[in-house]
Amino acid sequence: MANTALTKFSPAPAHNRAMNAIWHRSKPLGGSQHSGALAPATELFPEGRPTPDSNVATGSDWIAEFLHRVGAHRVFTLTGGACAFMVDAIGRHPGLHYDCFQHEQSAAMAADAVWRVSGRIGVTLATSGPGATNLITGIATSFFDSIPALHITGQVNQRESSAYHGAKVRQSGFQETDIVSMVKPVTKYAVMVRSVEELQRELPKAYALAMSGRRGPVLIDVPMDVQQAAADMVFDIPELTVPAAPAAEMLAPLARALREASRPVVLWGGGIGFAGVQAPVAEWLARAGLPFVSSWAGLTYFDHDHPGFLGQTGVYGNRGANFAVQNADTVIVLGSRLDNRQRSGNPANWACGAKVVVVDVDEEELRKYAHDGYATVHMDLAALPAVLDTLPLPTPSAEWTSYVHDLRARYLGREQSASAQRHGSLSPYEAIRRLNAAMADDAIVANDTGAAVCWAHQAFKVKQHMFFTSGGNSPMGYSLPAAIGAKLVAPQRQVVSFNGDGGFQLNLQELQTVAARGLDIAVVVFNNRSYGIIKQFQDSYLGSRYTASYDGYSAPDFGRVAEAFGIAYARIESLDQITPALFGRGPILIDVMLSEHTLIEPKLEMGRPINDQFPYLPAREYAEGNRFTPYPRPPAIELLADGGEANGD
Repeated sequence: MANTALTKFSPAPAHNRAMNAIWHRSKPLGGSQHSGALAPATELFPEGRPTPDSNVATGSDWIAEFLHRVGAHRVFTLTGGACAFMVDAIGRHPGLHYDCFQHEQSAAMAADAVWRVSGRIGVTLATSGPGATNLITGIATSFFDSIPALHITGQVNQRESSAYHGAKVRQSGFQETDIVSMVKPVTKYAVMVRSVEELQRELPKAYALAMSGRRGPVLIDVPMDVQQAAADMVFDIPELTVPAAPAAEMLAPLARALREASRPVVLWGGGIGFAGVQAPVAEWLARAGLPFVSSWAGLTYFDHDHPGFLGQTGVYGNRGANFAVQNADTVIVLGSRLDNRQRSGNPANWACGAKVVVVDVDEEELRKYAHDGYATVHMDLAALPAVLDTLPLPTPSAEWTSYVHDLRARYLGREQSASAQRHGSLSPYEAIRRLNAAMADDAIVANDTGAAVCWAHQAFKVKQHMFFTSGGNSPMGYSLPAAIGAKLVAPQRQVVSFNGDGGFQLNLQELQTVAARGLDIAVVVFNNRSYGIIKQFQDSYLGSRYTASYDGYSAPDFGRVAEAFGIAYARIESLDQITPALFGRGPILIDVMLSEHTLIEPKLEMGRPINDQFPYLPAREYAEGNRFTPYPRPPAIELLADGGEANGD
């Protein structure tokens, strides 16, 4: 994509006194890609068609320059009539780049990855109606994971809108849709602007909200008449400041818990990395000799060789990490919302013998613990480095120190696939470890959902990698667009996309984006020819009736798919085929063949605490793990543990 140069002119009109340059309007304007036809010129240009040599800056020009000034240099789009003026302004701006996606959902998911990888806000631009509504799954993805993103949508001219006519009709203008009302529950802020003055006030406000506090996505809906209206090129860019450290009395619950702890463990949440304080927190944990576990969102923010790290925790967690949480007398939670994938569906079974202190930026998250008896500290973790040295260091008992050391040696990095062994097929855990070793130590790895994301989080070892997924919304089809977004903002780094065969199909069309741009992305598919995580659920609770997960499910020949897109393909049937040669030679689809009976191991089943996962440990090992706090098993579980036979085969 080429950008035209700025055109100098004398700012004669009063409203342009602050502006000394605008961009050529020289590109053809098209209709929405969803409509199949151009709207009449009188609808697209109610104030008259702009001429190529116009010297008047518009709302669209102002948006483009604002994005440039806040460092959002890439805009992800699928164009359409209602956003064409804004797309044109971005295309003409010499400091911006637009990247075309095959689906707006993919653009939103790619924008989600931009901040994770670069620390800059990701931006999408979509047309009205279906273009805007297609963004919603990606917007929700960012909202639940606290990721800032800016979504700009075009809207019909206001004089064509339902509100203008004063009647409560379903729709007046072509593709008119109230996208603001639709996305309000999954955004920090959403608004339609009705004038350039509102645009100049609301866009900086939305940006500041997205990037401060508990971050999240915002949406600005811009009618076509506002896009075309004359605009002063004046800007009031909000300053983003580091929050002050909380007062000492606010930290009292945390200080008291640390002082009194003899069996402490820290739960490292994603909020530590989101606040950018991972280095001082990792140093503090090492200096204090504190053992810690991690949520999935937190796993990417430290080297997994850290001496205090016991593993990821929760429903699919490491057994040793889960034993530590369940046997601690003090659990310090830093920047995690403790969802039911961490505590299970029954929080009363979680950390039963422990005093729990939760530190979080979101007061609403803290309020939900009122009935759990947890102590809470409301603070932005960005202020944490200023208070770490003021906190007392706990004195773990010798017995606890020995216990967590034994847990780490016994369980960390030891996940095995007994189901794969029984079927003589590849173990997903061993395949992931081979891929982990074959890729660069600072590779970016975007994960999808289902069984594939569980295997990856159980087995992948982070060094300097960026390793992430959409944890809260967890939509199928996230990984490939996220990998594209990552590669576009970090082209110098190796980028890998981990997928299951089911989830991969939801945004498979973005292989065209990869191929067209020649993006060096390795797309890995863990192919068990089914929705494996649902099959395992059906094994446990639905009599192994594989309705719609295996029976009725289908997937294409991914080798032929890769060929159709002009992408290299490798079919992996043995571990020795996984080598560094797979990476760094351009886009490739790596098809890792697994048995359809491959299970997630370990995995929590309903009604059990997180330290009693399936496949069930023998009674003696289970008792050793629960050295400090008893968690009795019902007789049926004892029988399964003694039998040692896995379900689902």
